Formats: sequence, structure tokens, C-alpha cells
Amino acid sequence: MTDQNNRKMNKEIELLAPAGSKESFYAGIRVGADAVYMAYEKFGARAYAGNFGLDDIAECIDFAHLYGKKVYLTVNTLVKEKEFPELEEFASSGIPSMSDGLIIQDLGVASFFRENYPLIPLHASTQMSVTGPEGAGLLSDLGFTRIVPARELSFEEIGDIYDKTGLEIECFIHGAMCYSYSGQCLLSSVLGGRSGNRGRCAQPCRLSYRIAGSPKETETYPLSLKDMCTLEILPLILDAGVCSLKVEGRMKPAAYVSGVISVYRKYLDLYLSGNEYHVEKEDLKTLSGLYVRGSLSHGYYDRHNSKDMVTVTSHGYNGSDRSDACAGEISADIETKYASKIEVNFKAGFRIGNNASLSAFAQTGDGRKASAFVSGDIVEKALKASVAADDIRKSLKKLGNTPFITNDDLIEIVSDDGIFYSLKGINELRRKVLAELKEKLKFSPVQNKFISDCGGMAFPEISKYAQDHGYSFLIRTEDQLHAVLNKTDILDNRSVSRIYYEESFFADERIVRMIEEIKDKTGIPVFAACSFIRRKGDDLSFIQKYIGSGLICGLLVRNLEDLSFFGGNKDVTVITDFGVYAWNRYSEKTLRNFCAGATLPLELSNAECRDLRKSSFFYIERVIYGRAPLMISANCIRKTLKSCTKNDGFETIIDRKGISFPVYADCYHCLNVYYNSVPLILKDAGDVCKRIEFTTEDKDECGKLLETFVSGRIPEGEHTSGWAERPVM
Repeated sequence: MTDQNNRKMNKEIELLAPAGSKESFYAGIRVGADAVYMAYEKFGARAYAGNFGLDDIAECIDFAHLYGKKVYLTVNTLVKEKEFPELEEFASSGIPSMSDGLIIQDLGVASFFRENYPLIPLHASTQMSVTGPEGAGLLSDLGFTRIVPARELSFEEIGDIYDKTGLEIECFIHGAMCYSYSGQCLLSSVLGGRSGNRGRCAQPCRLSYRIAGSPKETETYPLSLKDMCTLEILPLILDAGVCSLKVEGRMKPAAYVSGVISVYRKYLDLYLSGNEYHVEKEDLKTLSGLYVRGSLSHGYYDRHNSKDMVTVTSHGYNGSDRSDACAGEISADIETKYASKIEVNFKAGFRIGNNASLSAFAQTGDGRKASAFVSGDIVEKALKASVAADDIRKSLKKLGNTPFITNDDLIEIVSDDGIFYSLKGINELRRKVLAELKEKLKFSPVQNKFISDCGGMAFPEISKYAQDHGYSFLIRTEDQLHAVLNKTDILDNRSVSRIYYEESFFADERIVRMIEEIKDKTGIPVFAACSFIRRKGDDLSFIQKYIGSGLICGLLVRNLEDLSFFGGNKDVTVITDFGVYAWNRYSEKTLRNFCAGATLPLELSNAECRDLRKSSFFYIERVIYGRAPLMISANCIRKTLKSCTKNDGFETIIDRKGISFPVYADCYHCLNVYYNSVPLILKDAGDVCKRIEFTTEDKDECGKLLETFVSGRIPEGEHTSGWAERPVM
């Protein structure tokens, strides 16, 4: 049996719609969505969508469950320590427990729900940037039942995660795409003070930039990705093991949701029918007219990167928005098929001297059955005007805005002649029996029965390498390595706790000899700075080789794959970087199981960092100098605006205001790192190990900075204090 056939077995497929408003929610359900994802107004990664209050969410969940549909709540922002009381209040409202799962980015938020509400299924947000089975397996151990992997993955990589973990996999199939890996981005935070990691992205990637060396009047949009449309490759996505097909668009109106979901519903049904899969041009045309940025692409599923994925010449929509027209074209039979009224059978009993009774029976389109029974007051003999069977029947047919419908053929009345019973009483019987029937028909969420016990891992014999005093340095280029080698006379392991060397250095024996020389002269522990992103096929054998030899005694880990892979290795000290987010005590509690310490997040202020440091000495390091990496991208600025050279090195892009941003083309890992225009300099970092990160500095600049910091001084020059006194929203 093929892998594809194995992946199809025992797997329910769902079409997942976005909802930023109640109108969008009802639109998605009515045209065929199997599930909808939405956010509570305070904790969703689309802060400027309409989002929902608690009462609105309860209403939507009730409606969805009545029709056998699911509702997932997005709690996918990073939560500051001081915001946890609000999260606890939200959790105690009971709304999360009504849902079918929580989509979460923050490991601390996941830890909180796992400990306090262990039956709620946890889904890992795409902003966790899971890129392989190692990261997915780690999250499975932490109690997650579903993974929304990084959008940059191929069919093969998705299949690998599914085959090795068996987890549910949810993937985006349509809509806008972030340029940075799965939406982990600091560009909006730096330029506009609106954190993309907190749901407030200002979309600066949609603005114009030019590459250094091009004429000043050049206007290109190299960071603006085309919208994704996977209608033509839907079978390949499903064959890779994906069980939930997710449409992006919580910022978009109900007409968009109606149009997109109805088209994908048609083709998902075609796939599930087993008939030949063929996409009609008219349906692609319909999708290309629905809030589309430029033309459409398949995204990363069938390519690692490509100029064809980028709008390049324009950032805006294509001007052919047909959403309103498409909404009007959604036929009544589609609406009836997926969210029609539920037929209800009534049987009423009105016999003199007995209690009035009313029973109801209904069956939903997906086969769920329920019955209900209520009784009322004693039926009396009429002294004047009596109530006839037709009066009772007329009252029972007043179903108004309820989800039910009935007709004369579905109503049976057993009644004596000349009875008296108030019409108000009959209406009350109808309301009560339908309320009970509705409750019994509701779809019951499948709660998470697996509660992980992630035992602690101790590193007592290597904790000496996780010191929280002095300085640490991060070296990126060979030029900077030579600068360190020239300054060994001023460096020692009393003032410098560790030096991080770029991972790729250890693949070159010539450079390794230089690192060994620095260690021999200074005694400073050698740490490898792992790649920001780990993809299938990356070679880690040379890292393992030098861990085994004793040269590498520690790692700076920047992703969940490496945290999973190295976190249990007793021969190496693991310190997580600021991109493995630890914004609160619950995050710290989780990470303690895998590493010896963490780096304080860049987006937290001095006061917020002090609060975390005060409550825990787990946060052992903070970046006090360096250009912040604003975006990590699978797409390549060279490939988009120039040509691929396959040689590591820096490019520069310039924004519309003339501000330059260095971009490091990491060809070893086939990714780009976009750095801030000026370095961060913090004068008040608190009582932690202070990290200096070198990026574009040449040999001389690096040498001078080493002297400055080791002497206890702060460098001068153009810089930013980052978020130190400017907490992000």
C-alpha cells in the first residue's frame, strides 16, 4: 500500500473557514464549511478583525454544534505575564471548554490550559513555525493533538510529519501569505510599533522597496507575496496527510468567505467522491476575483521559493473584486444543503383531566437523532370558547428564528373536543420542547483524552556553561572571527561567559581550527548558534561530531526542531534564543524541561524583563547590542530582484523613505534574514548575561566593539533602544 493510501485511512477531512464577524461565521457554515475558526476579542492574532465577545462566541458554537460543525478558538498571540489574569478570566468563562479546540502560539498559554483545562484539545498555531517531525513530536509530548505547520513546507515535509507523528495536520489552502516564516515577524513592530506577533501587523511587507544599486526611482514590491490558491493541487495536499483545509481571511468580509468556501466545498466533495478530479476554469476565475493580491500561486507546496510567488510590480489587489457578485451567485440549494432548517415532528396530547403534553423528534442531515418531551398544566373542559386542533397546530408551526421547520404532515394531535388551554400555554410548551430538542441535537466536542506528563530533564553536570553574568558574543562572519582571534589578549572566561559561532562554521575544518585556537587562548566555552529555521535534509552531523569531541559545549537554539533534537542531550547545554518565545512564567515552566536557560524576548520592555527576571533566574541572557532580525524568509531577495548566486552574503534593500536594511542570504540553509537598519543598544539590560550580536560589522568594527564592551563602556553611534521603554501593544 502506498504512503498516500496509508495517509487516507481513518482520517476525517474538514474544510475550515475563517470568521472575523458573525456574518462571516454564518456565511461559512451555510456554504459548506465543516468547521470555523474565530477569536475572542482579546487573544486573536488578527486584532483588527471584528472578533467576538463571549456571548457571540457562545451563540456561534451553539449554532455550529446543532448542525454538526466544529468551532476552534484562536488564542494565538503572545501573552505577557501581566495579561495572564485576563486569560484566566477568559478560561473560567467556560467558553474555551465549549469549543472543539484552541489554536495556540504561546507555549505558556498551552501550558496553562493543559494544566487547568486538560480536556480542551490544543492545536499548534502556524506561528510556532513547526517545520518537521521533531518539533511536531515535541508539541505532541506537550499535549497538542493538531499541528498547523509552517506555510513554507512541501508535500514531502508535511507527509514526513504525518507519517512519523500521526498528529492531525491543518494546512492553509487559500488566502494571503506572510513573507516571514509563518508570520513570526518584527518588521511591523519596529517600523510602526504594532507587533505582528500580537495580532497587530501593519503589513510593511506590502510597501515598496528597492535593492541597493538600482535607480532611486525604482519601485518594486519584493516582500509582497501573491495570494495562495491550491484548488488545482488539493488532492496532493490531502494525500500528504492533511486533514483540515484552512482558508485564510479573518480580516475579510462574509462575501469572501461565502465565495471561497463554496468553491472549495465543491472540489473537496469531488475528491471525496473518488471521481476524476478536474478543475473548471470558471471556478479559478471566481477565486481570482475575490480580494486577491495580484495573481494567484500555489504557495510553497511545490517549490522552496520563487520569483513567481511575489507580486514584484504591485502591492495592491487586482481591481477585479467580484466578491459581492459571487455572494449573489451562491444558489439557494447550496445554502439549503449545508445549513437548512431541521424538520421536527410533533405529537401533542390535550385530553381533559390530564396534563397537556408535547413531544418532538428530529434528525439532522448528518444522522444525529433526538427526541424531547414536556408536560404542562391540566387540560380543562371549555366553559365558553374552546381550543380546536387547528389552533394547536397553528401554534406549533410558529417556529420563527429557530433552526426548525415543520408542516401539517409532521404534526400529530390527540385532543378531546371542547377543551380549554391557553394559547400562551401552548406556545410555552413549544418553546420548552424545542429548547430541549436543540440541546440534545448539538454536536458534542471530541475532547482531548491525552494528558501529557512532560517530566523535567536536569542538566546538573553542565549547568556551569549556562552562566548569567558578563558578556556573550555571537559571531556570524569569518571577518568577525579574525577580529576575535586578534583580541584574545583582552578576552577571558571571567568576563565572557560564552561565544556563539554560526552553525555553518563547524562544517569548515579550517574555521574550526580558528575556533579551537580562540578557546585554547581564552578558555571561553564554545557554543554553536543554530539556524533560525530547520528543514528536512539539513546536515547536523558536524554539530554532533563536535559535541561528541567536547569542542561544542552548548547550543543557542532558535526553533522547536532543534529544541526537540538536542534538548535531551546531556552532553550539551541548550539556551533558547528570543525567537523561542518565553513571555511568561508558564512558558518558562515548559522550556525548563528542555533547556538550561532562555533569552529574554526582544519585544519586552525593561520593566517587563525585570519582572520576568525577578520571578525566575531561568532568563539568563539579553541582547544588548545587534541588529534585530526582523524577518526570516524562505523566499530570496536575490532570486526575486537579481539572480541566485548560491554564495552566502549580504544584500541591502531600501524603503520608500531611503532607509536601508541589510539582508543576509544564508545559502547554506537557503533562507534570508532581514535585519534592522540600525543596531539595538541597551544601556540598562538588568542583571543578566549581556549578548552582543555581530551582523554586518567588518573586522575593524568588530575589534573596536569587542574592546568597548570588555572595558565596560557602551558604544556610540546611530542606534535604537528598541522596545526598552516602548512596550508593544
